[in-house]
Amino acid sequence: KGARLARSRLGASVGVSTLRSQAPRACLARAQACRMNSSSSDRGGMTDAMYNWRVAAVHNALKEMGKATGPLAIEDLTALGHLDQYHYLGVEANDHVIDIMGLDSSVHVLDIGSGIGGPARYIAAKSGCRITGIELQRDICEAGQELTQRVPGLAERVQFMVGDVIAMSHSGEIPAGTFDHFMSLLVFLHIPDRTALLKACFESLRPGGTFIIEDFAAKPGAEFTSEERRGLLDVVSAPTVSTVDRYVADLEAAGFVDIEAVDLSGIWRKWTKARHDLYVESREQTVRTQGEDIFNSRVAFYKVVDDLFAGNLGGVRITGRKASELESKLLAGRQIKFKSDGAVVNVVEGKTRERAVKSY
Repeated sequence: KGARLARSRLGASVGVSTLRSQAPRACLARAQACRMNSSSSDRGGMTDAMYNWRVAAVHNALKEMGKATGPLAIEDLTALGHLDQYHYLGVEANDHVIDIMGLDSSVHVLDIGSGIGGPARYIAAKSGCRITGIELQRDICEAGQELTQRVPGLAERVQFMVGDVIAMSHSGEIPAGTFDHFMSLLVFLHIPDRTALLKACFESLRPGGTFIIEDFAAKPGAEFTSEERRGLLDVVSAPTVSTVDRYVADLEAAGFVDIEAVDLSGIWRKWTKARHDLYVESREQTVRTQGEDIFNSRVAFYKVVDDLFAGNLGGVRITGRKASELESKLLAGRQIKFKSDGAVVNVVEGKTRERAVKSY
């Protein structure tokens, strides 16, 4: 379990060089949704090499399981591990999402950066909630939709849209005040404009809605080395890694309240090291199903991430909410500066109005 982090609202950038300056139902008609091209800048800073191998890898793995076609169970897909769950800790993290936000069949969740749909499928199947996933990469999004349709009964509650969440919020494709919750697991680090991103997230929630974000963050008091900055930018495509304090301040500036941050650095350090080691051990099977080039590139990538977490990189889970309408009115009311002459107080007793003059 992560230790609770003290929240400081000022001085969030002290001691770390943030990388920020360097860098609904149904698919709502996919033809309408996708306006993106494949350039790295338009894709939120992410490189094609990070994910474009995964669709073929999933299909190859399912074929080896004898499930190239036909119905699938959620367990068939979660058994694929990192091919189904792109974030850290796999379905354990999904269980945390369900428990922390209290998800059930009455709510609708926005999953930002839904990948191939693994978390959305698992969470919806286990909790009964509805989920709409937003994914920037068309091939992954469409593969996620296809896999979801192969799980009996799930497509009624889990849908995906292709596009940029910021642009879709601006255009109204994500209507304001639509969702009870939003979630994002290891995605926001790839999106350069955090201010615009958090504004879009805030607009998407109904008053009183809650959120959960898991993301990279600098360890408290840490300063990234030049090699770490290169790894984050050039290998991981993570231009917005900051301190937790800076992250919390950005969320508050977007309008969120009741924000709590939990340090995940220790468990993520162990998990990323284990992932690297186990992937190296899986060489024979991986080369057979995905090819040697993919294996070598993933080993190199996992090594960089392993080294980053051994150094100054950490992880964080942040939760919070959008104030309810009544709470928003109260918060606004508290800001009113009421006028008084300070010397005379009007007092109403019965039908007479007396004036009491301060004598002190």
